[in-house]
Amino acid sequence: MQTSNSARGLDPRQAILGAKVYKPVRDPKTLVEFAVSLGLNWVFVGDELATWGRFREQVRKAGLKYALIIRMFNDPETARADPSLVSTDRQGRPARRADDVMICPSRADFRRAKLARMKALIERREPDAVTLDYFRFFIYWEGVDPQTPQSGVNFPAFCFDRACLEDFLCSTHLSIPLASGPEPSAAHRDLVDRIWKEHREAWYEWRVHRLVENAWEFTGMIRKSFPGLAIVLHAVPWTREEFGGARQTVVGQDLRRLAPFFDYVSPMAYSALTRRGPGWVERLSRALLAEFPSAKLLPSIEVGPDGPQFPAMSAAHYESDLEAVRRAEAGVVLYHLELLLDAPVKQAITKRLMQR
Repeated sequence: MQTSNSARGLDPRQAILGAKVYKPVRDPKTLVEFAVSLGLNWVFVGDELATWGRFREQVRKAGLKYALIIRMFNDPETARADPSLVSTDRQGRPARRADDVMICPSRADFRRAKLARMKALIERREPDAVTLDYFRFFIYWEGVDPQTPQSGVNFPAFCFDRACLEDFLCSTHLSIPLASGPEPSAAHRDLVDRIWKEHREAWYEWRVHRLVENAWEFTGMIRKSFPGLAIVLHAVPWTREEFGGARQTVVGQDLRRLAPFFDYVSPMAYSALTRRGPGWVERLSRALLAEFPSAKLLPSIEVGPDGPQFPAMSAAHYESDLEAVRRAEAGVVLYHLELLLDAPVKQAITKRLMQR
């Protein structure tokens, strides 16, 4: 579980001042020069952007570093090829929303294939860091109303497919026979109901354990194959106690147990999108520091709405959030760079706070 960020020129004394880039707007040279003008020293991109034109070449030429965003269990392409891999809830409904399709984290065959693809991808793209997104069980956390009661929350529960049931029963040593036959069978449903009614706390704990085991597996490969490559975890931005402890029980992310595997933990603290308002980012950051060292906290804040269907974000709101996270020891990541291109007031705020 040892973490390291001493190789590949990553200076632990220099804060990461980064931005995620999701869309190939303008041209690579213009976008990179724009990032530099704002005082940024990192960009976080997915594989599509990493292969866009001469983007990586421009990043290197400008003296920036780049992190490769890897979508872990959200894998629509794999799901199309083998729908049986898709995670299911207690009623057998698949973990799908819009373009997102979540794979069952217990599927060892998927994880083996993912490990091989990740290794090849990192070898080809040569990033300075990798950031693991969707490293969790399925939930649309962005849509959860912050006024949701803190106890008795009725969130969807994933995953109850055969692979998860087998793993749960094996891990807990419960003497419950595994139902035979197809998953929608009455025997399968009876088993699911029994676990939910009689062993729910054990099932919650098993889900956390499953992601911890997966973290050991994936980060272990990265550290062995690419020594010194920094690893970032995207975290759902809930405190440990919030919504009845749902970040652990529903999402499966117990940051006290996951953080040791990663160099940085990056909560997706999107305060406008989640209807939290100014001041929340700072409160969230303080709460998370009770779970892992301050040197690992790398908050990601939003710049503004990514489309008219999302809540607006004033310049003052953005400034408040950025002011709060600039005090973070590890740095900050903006979500996302393209939204600043036509926002001169927010550009000025970014330059002032990043370059101080």
